[in-house]
Amino acid sequence: MSCLLRRRRGNAVTDQQISIRPGVGMLGLFPHMKYQPWYALGELVDNAIQSHLAHKQALLEVDPDHRLRVSIQIDRQNNTITITDNAAGIAARDWERAFRVAEPPEDATGLSQFGVGMKAACCWFAKVWQVESVALGESTCRSVDFDVPRIIASRDESIDVVETYADMRDHWTRVSMRDLRRPVAARTLGKIREYLGGIYRQFLRDGELELTVNGDLVQHKDPAVLEAPRYNDRGGEPHRWSQDVDITLDSGRRVRGFVAIREKGAAKSAGLALFYRRKVVTGSGEEFYKPDDIFKGGNSFESQRVFGELHMDDFNVTYTKDALVWYDEEEEFLEKLRAVIDAEPWPLLRQAREHRMKTPEQAAGEVASKALAQIATAFVDVEHEVEPATSEETSGERGLGLEHQAQTLPVPGETAEPPADPISRTIELSVQGSTWTVELRLVADDAVSRWLTVERPADDTVVITLNQSHPFMRAWCELPSQELEPVWRVAVALGLGQEMARMSGAVMPGLVTENVNTVLRTVLSRKS
Repeated sequence: MSCLLRRRRGNAVTDQQISIRPGVGMLGLFPHMKYQPWYALGELVDNAIQSHLAHKQALLEVDPDHRLRVSIQIDRQNNTITITDNAAGIAARDWERAFRVAEPPEDATGLSQFGVGMKAACCWFAKVWQVESVALGESTCRSVDFDVPRIIASRDESIDVVETYADMRDHWTRVSMRDLRRPVAARTLGKIREYLGGIYRQFLRDGELELTVNGDLVQHKDPAVLEAPRYNDRGGEPHRWSQDVDITLDSGRRVRGFVAIREKGAAKSAGLALFYRRKVVTGSGEEFYKPDDIFKGGNSFESQRVFGELHMDDFNVTYTKDALVWYDEEEEFLEKLRAVIDAEPWPLLRQAREHRMKTPEQAAGEVASKALAQIATAFVDVEHEVEPATSEETSGERGLGLEHQAQTLPVPGETAEPPADPISRTIELSVQGSTWTVELRLVADDAVSRWLTVERPADDTVVITLNQSHPFMRAWCELPSQELEPVWRVAVALGLGQEMARMSGAVMPGLVTENVNTVLRTVLSRKS
């Protein structure tokens, strides 16, 4: 396979042959690779970073203020993608190799490793693509066009590479893709920024890379680390819950980094990020590494709170650079990792599982107040009157004169903390022609043993109190960012249902609530 090189010098043209064999057959396979847009674009960012790192000293000699800048422009209207960088460009000696499939660079210790990335990514994205480049210290701009369907159909293994004069001070590469096979949807742009920010976080942090997508700066924000006393010593000194990791496996492979607890839980962004040569291969966007041995499943405290960064340079990556090659050592790695991060005196996994935010107990006052207001609004929006259910089974006995009164019972084995100020909302509700005043209250009181308390201070007034410090709420309803409003709505329904049943003649309807409190406090508060 040969490439006709045309060098224009005035009216003179000089031809030069270069071989890029093999290639044609692979071009037809690349569009069917398992890629995501951010990983495909990442192949081109990788090339820019590697060029920058390999020629960093020379670039700084030309421009002491040099900083790698990579721009990704996605034009949805014209169905094009353009990636431009100011790295060292593709040198003349590398031009032939750059367009051969699966021919690695001389130095394969960096991000440009397999000799596949640029070709695969461009063919995956587009039917037609072009590369233009000016290499550092050269006065030539080279460009090549790949019309993939035409090349495959003709089996023509020669393409034209055009050379024109360039300023010796220039150094850049531009990859242009058009006639996209996979147009980028508007909603995907945000995900591309998010994923690329996570993938290249180390280079962004170190100030070595400025990356933009459609002019917007790509950034990565590190989560705040929890600072709190140990879970079983609430009065103790706060500890910063981050644990350094330095593990050596039996094979000699070494893993270094840290694991920590997020200050605020978030299921989508918790988890481990696995780095290879300073780039994240697993653990960006919403695709974090969350093995069950550490995270215990999708709805656990660990899966919402634990995060970390681990450098896996002694392993290898797949040719698409989106997964690690484990060499059958993942189980050993997880066993040793767990032993390190959950060791005394600061057992990180146990802290993630047992730690509870205290102020206010299970929900921030603002959040609780807003949710309670929404519940109250739900009743206001009801246009018809609430009718109690009737049944022979609920009215077959006479009342025994037992009135349901609110009680304050100490919690066995615990020292009660001062309760937080209650959050309350008052609504009016029409029931069988009568107007009830219903007060909904949320409290966080360790001294109260009940989950739900229903009071009837007057015939037309009901007070429903839900205790956020109840063991059931602590065990099951403290997940970070957990939606608690449905739980509160069920509690309000139970309280109103009790008093509506009483109004309909039910005997001792308060026993239902009492038994709910008992069952929730004992059996249903336990975790297996």
